[in-house]
Amino acid sequence: MYILLLSGGSGKRLWPLSNDLNSKQFLKILEDRDGNKQSMMERVFQQLQEVGLDDRTVITTTSSQVDAIENQLGFRTSIIQEPSRRDTFPAIMLATSYLAERIDLEETIIIMPVDPYVELSFFERFEQLDQAVQEHPDALHLMGVEPLHPTSKYGYIIPQTSENVSIVDRFQEKPTVEVASDLIEQGALWNCGVFACRLDFLMQCLEEQAVPTTFEALHSNYDALEKTSFDYAVVEKTDSLFVHRYDGYWKDLGTWNTLTEEMPHPLHGNARMLHSKNTHIVNELQVPVLGIGLDNLIVSVSPDGVLVASKDETPALKEYLTDDTLPPQFEWKRWGYATILHQQQLEDGRYAVTRRLHIKAHQQISHHYHAHTDSTWSILQGRAEALIDGQSQQLGPTSVVHIPQGIPHTLTTLEDLIMIEIKYSIDWTEQDNYPLPTSIRSKP
Repeated sequence: MYILLLSGGSGKRLWPLSNDLNSKQFLKILEDRDGNKQSMMERVFQQLQEVGLDDRTVITTTSSQVDAIENQLGFRTSIIQEPSRRDTFPAIMLATSYLAERIDLEETIIIMPVDPYVELSFFERFEQLDQAVQEHPDALHLMGVEPLHPTSKYGYIIPQTSENVSIVDRFQEKPTVEVASDLIEQGALWNCGVFACRLDFLMQCLEEQAVPTTFEALHSNYDALEKTSFDYAVVEKTDSLFVHRYDGYWKDLGTWNTLTEEMPHPLHGNARMLHSKNTHIVNELQVPVLGIGLDNLIVSVSPDGVLVASKDETPALKEYLTDDTLPPQFEWKRWGYATILHQQQLEDGRYAVTRRLHIKAHQQISHHYHAHTDSTWSILQGRAEALIDGQSQQLGPTSVVHIPQGIPHTLTTLEDLIMIEIKYSIDWTEQDNYPLPTSIRSKP
């Protein structure tokens, strides 16, 4: 049995805390048993560890999320990089080609999102799923929970019986609220987003697509796969479906409304609240936030913006957002994270961008150069060894280094490091990075 975790999301529904590079699964809003801040993805991976499945887990994601995953999970799990964001069906097909070259085709594959909010018993059910898949290798197996209310956010599973395991009479992905109400009256279950089957079942789906089936070739022809969800492309069209009822706690923390219900405290960050009820303040900045006389509100403050909204309106937040030409102001990196403090276009047409970088101890920034960007580093805290144009330099608090365009540079931290980086460039994206071999050493 192998677990395939799907890590995607555009970061719109929990704006401004989430963005395209910091989707909801990476938000450190929850707490572990010891009271430490924890993301949804970290929580799921911890649960997989507790049931002994972490070493059989593979994550599929786009390149923009790899740094965030490696930052939070380290390098202890395999990551499949999708060439572009094309929904769950192409992602699963690419992962199928990857796994087919590495494991037995008769292995059970359990596919699920990277961020459900569930109890440990959810993962303990996977052993039963594995057994059911091997008993019915030509079928697709789902997990379902009793709906709490009609919604168009989830798929609906209509079982033939009320048994714990039942043949599925019908599956409908994200119906209207009116149709969802009718389905619930028929005994429908919410789809938990779990799909279990044998790997050869998935290979058959891939072979029906008239695309290359080897990983390298499919990766190069990824756009040939239909951009659609696995639910539409496979589940709705599969004749042999089973549903396994899950009677434990299951929740999709996909909106501010649902997320705040599971937050251990109403305040996160530098915030105070007086004479208020059913209100949460989430502050990712250092400036203080004070709320007085608030009722049923979410107040979220981050480098990307400020949200003040009724909790009842937050499920529709994505519809209210407009496209922003500015890049995300917060970004996870495999070595730490970066926050944009200031950016502006100058009179000469170039751009100035100031970032605060937090780099963990014993990490290395990739060896690279910029063709059109001048950089200045100012160290605030910690120590590091920099390699700039082949020359080694020891850096510590108050050190200032100027790096002209075209000059190769890298940095290895000796302890946790905080520095300010000022870039003067032709734009304010991160596209002007050209990697070099990390084996280059300092000049004698």
